[in-house]
Amino acid sequence: MTGAAPDPLSDDEILAAVAAYLRLPDPSDRLRLAGAARIARQPLLACTVTRCVESRTESEQTRPAPHDLSDVPVYGDLGTYDPGPVKDVHRHTTVHLVHDGSARETGCTKCSHGRRQCANCGGRGRQPCPALQPCALCRGARPCTACEGKGTGRRAAVRPRAARKVKQPDVRTGCDLCGEQGTACPGCGGRGRTLHEECGGSGEAECRTCRGNGTEECGVCEGRGRLTVWTRGTIERTPVTETVGPPPPHPPWLVRRRLRNRGAWRTHVLGDGDALPEELAEHHRRAVRERLVRRKGEITREVSLRHLPLARVELHELPGKVLHVYAGHTEPGVVALPSRRVVTRLSAAAAGCAAVVVLLLATLR
Repeated sequence: MTGAAPDPLSDDEILAAVAAYLRLPDPSDRLRLAGAARIARQPLLACTVTRCVESRTESEQTRPAPHDLSDVPVYGDLGTYDPGPVKDVHRHTTVHLVHDGSARETGCTKCSHGRRQCANCGGRGRQPCPALQPCALCRGARPCTACEGKGTGRRAAVRPRAARKVKQPDVRTGCDLCGEQGTACPGCGGRGRTLHEECGGSGEAECRTCRGNGTEECGVCEGRGRLTVWTRGTIERTPVTETVGPPPPHPPWLVRRRLRNRGAWRTHVLGDGDALPEELAEHHRRAVRERLVRRKGEITREVSLRHLPLARVELHELPGKVLHVYAGHTEPGVVALPSRRVVTRLSAAAAGCAAVVVLLLATLR
C-alpha cells in the first residue's frame, strides 16, 4: 500500500525467530515455514490520555478586617483572564483572583462590636448544673449502716453537706438522717450525696464558655467588628487521566501479562496537536483517535503511548502450540502457549475426571 509505514516486525524476522525457537538452522526449513506458517499481527498497546480540564468560578469571600489583598492578582473579566500556560499537565493548580473594585470593608452583621450572645448559655451567663454529686468516699453505696441513706429518726429535712476533705475517712460518724451514732459515712453524713462543688447546690453554675459575661467573641470577624468583603475568582486546572483499552485483535491475557515488562516497547509522549506515530497499527490508531475528542473545559492534553510489535504464528507441524513472536531489543523473542484445541481437550478431561470422582464419592456413601 502506497504511503504505508514499514512493518516494525517483518515476516522474515518472524520466520527467523520461529526457526530459531524450533532449532531449524537450515535455510530450506525457513522456506518451508514461509509456505506453511499462518501469521497474524496482534501488536500490544498501552495508552493513557491525560487532559488538563479548567474551571472558572466566582464567589463572595469575607475575612476579619483589615485583610491585605495587595498580593492577589486583579481581574476584570474572569472569562478572558490569562493565568499563563500549563507547565505540567499532571499537576493540579488553583489560582485565586480579586475582582477589580470589589474589595471593601463593612460591619459584621453577626455581632455587635465584635461580641455576640453566648451560644452555650443563651446570654444568661449561667448554665444548668447538678445540685448534688455522689459522695467521694462512699459513692452512695453504704452511706449509713443503719438506715442506708433513707433516714428513720429525723422528720425535718436535712440539707446535704458540702463536699470537703475528711481527715479520718475510715471512722464512721453520726447519721444526719436517722441520728444513729457511728454508722454514717463521714463525707456525706449518711446521705450518700454531697452538694456539687461547682454550684454549691444551687443548680446553676457560671457558663464555662463566656465566664459569666453572657457574650463571647464573634468567630466571623474574630472580635474585630468589621469584615473585608470581596469577589473572588478561582481558576482551577485539574488533571483527568483516561486509559485507552486495546482494541481487538489482541493476544490472550497470559501473553499480555508475560510481555508487560519484556520486549522492545516503543514509547511516545505526545503533546496537544502532535501526530500519532506512523508505525502504530491502524486499529490502534483508530482507538486512540476516538479518545482524543475534545472534552468540556479541556485546554491541553498529553498522550502517553507504548506499543509492542507482536505476531501470532500457527504451524501445522505444531498443532498443540501457538507461537507469539515479539520485537526484542536485539532480536525477536518467542512466547509459546498451548493451542485452543489442547486447552479444550484438557478442560474436557478435567471435567470428566471431576465427574468420575463425584460418582465414586456418591457410590461410597
